[in-house]
Amino acid sequence: MTTTEDHTHLSSARRRNVSTVRSFLRLLEEKDIDSWIELWAEDAEQFYPFGTEMFPRRLAGKTAIYDRWKNTPGLFDTLSFPIQELWTDRDAVIVRFESDSVLRSGRKYRNTFVGIFKFDDTGKIREYREYFDPIVAGVDFKLAEVTYLTPND
Repeated sequence: MTTTEDHTHLSSARRRNVSTVRSFLRLLEEKDIDSWIELWAEDAEQFYPFGTEMFPRRLAGKTAIYDRWKNTPGLFDTLSFPIQELWTDRDAVIVRFESDSVLRSGRKYRNTFVGIFKFDDTGKIREYREYFDPIVAGVDFKLAEVTYLTPND
């Protein structure tokens, strides 16, 4: 597994996949969902393993993924996803990135993500698993209210 930011020694397929992951985040930041969806294979799948009831556990197919994401940029004034770490392994790229974004309401949205990308032979995303803190997302998107109990409760 490769864990360096210097990807010059990687195979051309791995370099292409790393470039696709960077484009994935950049196009989200630019709110260009029409270009972003072209990174995906027609039969791609997206998973939110910790999405709870607030996010679908699985999206099957490019159309379903587009339908889920097409309005997301409109929820934000700005989107920023700085990459913290990135690893490659065969046809997979694993990336840890942050959200330092501003919602339309003016509130900041900060969360930490781990994305696991798998690619087909042409370099299209065939599978994406997104891990994030669903409590932060649920509260910030007003999908959930959380009350923390004290040890005496």
